Amino acid sequence: MSDSFVLEIPEMIGIPPAAKRKAQAKTNDWPAGTVIVSADSHMLERDCWHGKFPPELRDKEPRIEFKDGLYQFTCEGQPMIPEALSRVLCDALECYPGMTEVETRLADLDIEGVAKELIFPQRLFGLYIMSQDKLREEIFSVYNEDIALRCAEGKGRLFPVMMPNYWELSKSRDSIARIKALGGRCLMLPNKPGKDVNGEVIHYNDPKMDPFWEAVSEFEIPLCFHIGEAIVQARHGAAGTSVLAQMAGFRHQWGMLTFGGVFDRFPKLKVVFVEAGICWVASMLHDADMAYNSFPTMMEPKLKHPPSWYWRHHCYATFMTDPAGLSLLDRIGPETVMWSSDYPHQESTFGYTRSSIQAVFDSVKDVKTAQQILGKTALELFKME
Repeated sequence: MSDSFVLEIPEMIGIPPAAKRKAQAKTNDWPAGTVIVSADSHMLERDCWHGKFPPELRDKEPRIEFKDGLYQFTCEGQPMIPEALSRVLCDALECYPGMTEVETRLADLDIEGVAKELIFPQRLFGLYIMSQDKLREEIFSVYNEDIALRCAEGKGRLFPVMMPNYWELSKSRDSIARIKALGGRCLMLPNKPGKDVNGEVIHYNDPKMDPFWEAVSEFEIPLCFHIGEAIVQARHGAAGTSVLAQMAGFRHQWGMLTFGGVFDRFPKLKVVFVEAGICWVASMLHDADMAYNSFPTMMEPKLKHPPSWYWRHHCYATFMTDPAGLSLLDRIGPETVMWSSDYPHQESTFGYTRSSIQAVFDSVKDVKTAQQILGKTALELFKME
């Protein structure tokens, strides 16, 4: 039995922290017609909230300041994380210029052959969690305006993900309309949505949420769930334990939408599950169909199709490297899978992006299917042409 790493790409092994990496240069051409799109990349927020909050909330506004050689995030005057951890993040990835500088980012994309990116936030949900639902409207709406401006600097290559108002249903439609007007290509929802405007816990499968799903469907904009909202624990082994737990997939979120009948009620709804890889999907679909078949008298509402049908017609998942998942494409559905670089995170392909792309061509074999996974599905879904 080998005691080496179980990793498909040699360049992954021993790679330095993201802030110390260099983009991987071209060594070979990809098949004609290939367009590489990252369906999940990240950009560090800037100090966009300062001076933007209404006067009565001015003392509570988030701040993002580069001080003492690191980025310090505060909300209501309190630090998001200990300074020592902020320094670790800075040294590892947040102080890499491409995390904040558009020109540096575009230069890295050019070297690694990535045409376009869908841009997710970095610490935004940490600010939301800190504010305990009190400031989310101000936090999210200001961020949406600012990320639209930043992506506009990307020369048609950067496309923003934005946060809608999902907690006050009377405002959801206008919120999504504004996102569309700003050029948002995807809506992001927290895995743990907190409470609504009346103080009641939000459940995505509650029929009370139907006005929100209706608004999303009306504007035909995909929405997503992304890993990374919470560290599992802070003891020895926390980093590895947290990554393992979060890469386990989105069974809970997908189950609520599917078994709750949301897809039946809103057939135009498209949902993306981001950065947990794809191999979890195959076992989830088997277990979902098994449960629906085995407990027929306990399933409410009754679905129009087997649960697995909804994955192939409504859902997508992103991955960076996932050899096990790629070997299960016939069970998952290649049309539901999108590659991403996760630039410039620690677990991102930055520094071996071209090798990770080649690994998809090598694994999938069929060129058109590989090209679909590596960019064409994202171009169509997120309207990034």
